[in-house]
Amino acid sequence: MATGSAKIRRRIAVGWLPALLFLALGGAVVGCSGAAGDPALTYAPPVGGQAVVEPGAMAGHTMSHAMPSAAEVDTAWGARPDFVRSSDARTQEGYAFAIARPDVTDWLPCYCGCVAMDHRNNTDCFLHARSSGMPVEFEEHASYCEVCVDISLLAKSMSADGKSMLEIRAAVDARFGGLAPGTDTPLPPA
Repeated sequence: MATGSAKIRRRIAVGWLPALLFLALGGAVVGCSGAAGDPALTYAPPVGGQAVVEPGAMAGHTMSHAMPSAAEVDTAWGARPDFVRSSDARTQEGYAFAIARPDVTDWLPCYCGCVAMDHRNNTDCFLHARSSGMPVEFEEHASYCEVCVDISLLAKSMSADGKSMLEIRAAVDARFGGLAPGTDTPLPPA
């Protein structure tokens, strides 16, 4: 039979455990459900040639996701899993950009708390790391995380406007940096 002080210690431990779990997981849960989307951004599936580097991007320079050819982009998009196919238009647009432009999203941190999932950058929220010639493998995380999608779509918009990688990175850090712990993503080379 437990003594009075043992009962108190057990009640404290049991009472604080859910609170500690909430705090530990709260950043990822809050981060993945809390960003407001930009309704002006609309979905456009990748088409042959979309993998061509746009102004302001670093031609084919990625960290861990090989730059795909236009054919690889088309093949991956045609074989996308149901969790992407059934996503809303914004989420599909985020996936399409991450597939075609890892040279942009590899250099952007994600601030949804996915660092706890060992993600290293925004691309990791959409795709598994791959080497040249390997098939594209989708990551389910971004299919239910608005923060990941919002970061990708901000990068897409800024890249299309000809912004540099450092400008895109600064905008992502400024807009999303306070939401949850970010991935440890190095700055893009100048």
